[in-house]
Amino acid sequence: MTWRDGVHLTGTPIWCDARRRRDVCFVSSADRVGRAGHGQLIGTAATLALVGVRGDGHLSVPLRRRFTLGTLRLELVPSGRGLGAAALLVDNNGRTVLYAGAVRGDGPEPSEVRACDAVVVAAPFGEPHHVFPRVAAVAADVATWVRARYAAGERAVLVTDTVLDALEVCAELTALGIGCAATRVVREAAAHASLPTPLVPRLATALVRVDGDRATPAELGPRPVAALVSGRALDAKSGFAWASAAGHAELLRWIDATSAREVFVTGACADAIVAAVGPRARALGPPRQMALFEAS
Repeated sequence: MTWRDGVHLTGTPIWCDARRRRDVCFVSSADRVGRAGHGQLIGTAATLALVGVRGDGHLSVPLRRRFTLGTLRLELVPSGRGLGAAALLVDNNGRTVLYAGAVRGDGPEPSEVRACDAVVVAAPFGEPHHVFPRVAAVAADVATWVRARYAAGERAVLVTDTVLDALEVCAELTALGIGCAATRVVREAAAHASLPTPLVPRLATALVRVDGDRATPAELGPRPVAALVSGRALDAKSGFAWASAAGHAELLRWIDATSAREVFVTGACADAIVAAVGPRARALGPPRQMALFEAS
């Protein structure tokens, strides 16, 4: 396995979540690749729609359905990260690797596990103190806060990490009776994926935006009050700890369930997870790389 702005499964043409152009690239979730102009993307229909590509030689694959690419046998399984998110199971002449990206057991479609020889998983969270409440409980807390802001004549502005998170926050709050507006990038993603489009700002109780995406004065409305809705809220000690990926104990349980003899961990908290897993685990990322699918 090689890391170079993404993970390459050595001995195959497949790159995973690559940020630079590759001939064949698996996309684990819509927030993992930019518009790099890949030759062929592999992902679920929802993920490809959110990325903004349709047809053009890209491979839209249903979950839990085996398919082949040359001599490789492949399967996409739910990863739980968010809408359309999936892990890729690759069987290369009897040796199996599961590339998962981020995983999460609590969400609209919880993560699943497949037994494999090697697993690659992201750890955006993973320190021992990363323990998240249930998404439903956090959504209820956010809804209570939004209603209090509305009663005070203020506009609740909910700041998320990615469009994928923003869409989930909108969906959960809408189910609780909160009218949500969103900035243009979130509205466009909803349209691409044929999701209910967030309300126009003047009709909504809360505005949901992605961190770094500027909102117009009309979208913000009078007296805006912002709150972070993200797993980062645990470390920031403010806002609402909405988990977009597994915390420490949950991620370790998921790794153990794969029965993998080799574990490769990417992401900000890779070292913490590697230390907890033990000698069979390695952190993968710049400038670190390991060999996979090579003869022992």
